[in-house]
Amino acid sequence: MAPLPSLCLVMYSGFLSTLALDIVVTTVEEYSRRLGAGALFSGLVIALTPLLQGLIGVPLNRWMLKSASMKTVSILMAAGMVVGHIIYALAGLMHSKLAVLFARALIGICQFQLGAPIYIADAVGVKRRTPVLFVYSAVATSGLAVAPAICGLIETFLHELRVHNLVLDSDTAPGWFMAIVYFLYLLKVVFFFENPEKARSQEPSHAAAESPTEKRESLWTTGILLCLLAGFASTMTNIGCMVYFTQLSQHTWHWSLALSSWSLAGLMAVVCVLSLGSSRLVKLVEDRKGLQLSTLSTAIISTLAFHFSSSWSAATITLTFVGLLLLQATSCVVKNYAYALTPKIVAPHLKDRAASWLLLALTLGRGVGAQVGVIFTPVSFAFTMLSTYLLLFTLVSVFRSRMKQHAKAV
Repeated sequence: MAPLPSLCLVMYSGFLSTLALDIVVTTVEEYSRRLGAGALFSGLVIALTPLLQGLIGVPLNRWMLKSASMKTVSILMAAGMVVGHIIYALAGLMHSKLAVLFARALIGICQFQLGAPIYIADAVGVKRRTPVLFVYSAVATSGLAVAPAICGLIETFLHELRVHNLVLDSDTAPGWFMAIVYFLYLLKVVFFFENPEKARSQEPSHAAAESPTEKRESLWTTGILLCLLAGFASTMTNIGCMVYFTQLSQHTWHWSLALSSWSLAGLMAVVCVLSLGSSRLVKLVEDRKGLQLSTLSTAIISTLAFHFSSSWSAATITLTFVGLLLLQATSCVVKNYAYALTPKIVAPHLKDRAASWLLLALTLGRGVGAQVGVIFTPVSFAFTMLSTYLLLFTLVSVFRSRMKQHAKAV
């Protein structure tokens, strides 16, 4: 089993990555308006981070890990995160839209989300990997709750102190806050993180014993493609729901920034608890069956988000809120099973590549969710969720037999 301090830092890195992505969700629209941009620009600011993490960050991190230790890469990426958040905070002073985009791009490239799945796959045995990945996913999901809560606290704090200037206000404060948090994380990595030990299956002695058939084994099986699709759909739902709720609450329901932030924080806190509680499912439900049931549940729950009327009563707002909460919770379970299945259904020497492709799917899902979240209507949102998860449920049901655990999975 992995050393506890290192495993805790890996969990914490997942939390910080989610926090870095979502801490701007409730404030970015006002920040964009202040810089002379519109809603689509604010969606791009959110989407740019996960998109570049997937398209540039993941390949870059894989290349870096070939010649440097995970600890070294973690330190370099954390330093890049500090710089990126400082630039984001100073963009208001520079009154530059390009500075905002550059900062979010740098944050995306330096997030190093690839580290956690690879570390867990290398340092945790196959029998304990599923519950550990469920916990990791729940810890990362908690960032979705903490991010709007921090925004709400910052907004209240700055309002009470009447602090509002070009360097520090409710729009730029998240950047300063994350720069400090990542600097402290960097120090923790320097003093407490230990590089993972490679699993026995990846040691040279085992590699030499691999048969030619194993070496020719392809990563691209139907099972892996389904795991990638499940990961993409789940993170698209997570971020899409958050952006959609922010737009709906602030523009349709006319809630204040503080009320919208605290409501979103409360919603995601419940989702986090439910996601963590779902880790108990691994003892009761086999992974493939769990993925099948969770996709069906998500499809059914998405019908609660339909709203065809132009008016909103307290009852319909409550129903929508509950629907979004349950939709987030079940989609997190889908993501958990995608995390758990991916390293199990491939040959041991393909685990790192599989983890990289899954992370790419997850980050692209976040990017797509952030961009479409700003244009969703109640009907289009619910229809998208329903059709996505019905399709996923059908594919998992048809190709379930091709998602079996690999005979030499470790």
